[in-house]
Amino acid sequence: MKFTTAVLTLLSAAVAVSAAAIDTNESGLSVLGERSFERKARHVEMAARSTSTDEENEKRDFVAKNGKVTWYGGGQLNNPACGGPTPNDNSYIAAVKKNGGYGSCGDTVHLHYNGKMVSVKIVDYCESCEWGHFDITRGSFRKLANLNQGVLNNVHFKLINKK
Repeated sequence: MKFTTAVLTLLSAAVAVSAAAIDTNESGLSVLGERSFERKARHVEMAARSTSTDEENEKRDFVAKNGKVTWYGGGQLNNPACGGPTPNDNSYIAAVKKNGGYGSCGDTVHLHYNGKMVSVKIVDYCESCEWGHFDITRGSFRKLANLNQGVLNNVHFKLINKK
């Protein structure tokens, strides 16, 4: 008798929960269905507003695995080539090769190294840098490794947004 009562109680609770999950609003969509529909509508709207060219989209989707990262600081941070305020050693910024580096003024790049990641904004140019070489501040470098390492090779990097 107690077993039957317990089973019936659990069964009635399950029916009540499933009925609540099926409850719909005025549009006929379940709450979860409505949220899913709204997310998809926002995604479609954002895609329609995008003015990016196919070339920019391909560059944004590209992840390179052979990057090089070094650090710079102090007086070298004065007068960044891209203009704007002078960064400090804890700013999340980078310098890249001008006209041929990966990214340009105002772009944001994600750098990944040994399971650690930092995002930096390109604000300067680096004379000695080649393609895929990022010269970043000490604070940014510390997010990836100890400053004593000086040079990080095989860094993964990806352009996140264009200006």
